[in-house]
Amino acid sequence: MNKVHHFVVSFNEGTGKWQWDTDVESARFDEGTIFNYDSNEWSSAYLGDGEYEPIEENLIDQLTHALGIMNIVNGVSGGGEDE
Repeated sequence: MNKVHHFVVSFNEGTGKWQWDTDVESARFDEGTIFNYDSNEWSSAYLGDGEYEPIEENLIDQLTHALGIMNIVNGVSGGGEDE
C-alpha cells in the first residue's frame, strides 16, 4: 500500500513555539489525513473501536520529537503536542 500521512504544523509568533495543530488538521482534512495512492482515496488514522493505523503512533512520536527539537532551537521548552 502506498499511503502518505499528512500533519499540520503551525508556528506561533507570540510564543515562538512550533506545534502539531490537530484543530486545523481536522478542519482542513475533513476526509482524513491519509492519502492512499493505490485507491486514490483519503482516510482517517482512526479506524474505529479504539484502533488506529498501525504506523500512526510511531509517526506521532517522531513528529513530537522533531517539534520538540525545533522548539529547543527557538529557546522555548515543550514538545510539539497540540495545546
